[in-house]
Amino acid sequence: MEIKKISYAAENEHYNKELFLIQEEGLSMTFGTVFLMKGTRIPEKGFSKHEQHEISVIQQGKIEMLNENGTIKGYLTAGDVVFITALEAQAGNVLEETQIIYTLFGKKGKNK
Repeated sequence: MEIKKISYAAENEHYNKELFLIQEEGLSMTFGTVFLMKGTRIPEKGFSKHEQHEISVIQQGKIEMLNENGTIKGYLTAGDVVFITALEAQAGNVLEETQIIYTLFGKKGKNK
């Protein structure tokens, strides 16, 4: 058993803080936290796509999520949990300083 306190990256560090990375027998799981500054866009341009499924819990803040055509998909706020399938396009405008706890999971090197 390994126990860690939930913590977020410091201002001078990368916004993403990986707390656990587990890889075995073709499976991979990453658990971590993200801190996003108000007024930023994630990613800065375009859309990102993860090779694994993602479940994220919004601890604090607000993000305006975007469709690929630029329209608003919806808003993520404190207390929301979101599931994003592998290779699903994602982008958003950070409307308030935001803290997220996330898990990425799936077959290592696969899309499912």
